[in-house]
Amino acid sequence: MSVYNYGMNKKAEIFLNKRVSQVSNVCPSATANVEENVKNRNWTIDKFRYGPMNPSSPDRGFWEEKADMWNTDVETAQTARCCNCAAFDQSDKILNCIVEGINEKQMADPWDVQERANLGYCQLFKFKCAAARTCDAWLYGGPISDHAEVQ
Repeated sequence: MSVYNYGMNKKAEIFLNKRVSQVSNVCPSATANVEENVKNRNWTIDKFRYGPMNPSSPDRGFWEEKADMWNTDVETAQTARCCNCAAFDQSDKILNCIVEGINEKQMADPWDVQERANLGYCQLFKFKCAAARTCDAWLYGGPISDHAEVQ
């Protein structure tokens, strides 16, 4: 592990009180553990202003703060969403983990739940993330996917 990666991993350990592991075939625990997912999501709301709460409802104040932070206008700030963040993981493996974690097969189709919310997994902050939201740590170049994007 490079010194740079070690430093980033130590920061993640401090922020989330957990070790950053190597990529593996095991599902991230927050995809199945609701308490861990909510803890990590709420931490990201508090520290990195993950939101808005309801992306379908205008929240001018939320977007004005984002625009001020990025020194841009509201309309441009609204283009920086989790769905196009480089840390937003919608790989087949992660989507399967999210659906398995929903663990409801009697009353709701877990794939329907995932698709309606357009969920992915935030590789920065370790929680299930809604594509329509954003946070202060947004990174250009995403999402992570197994499928080529059509331009």
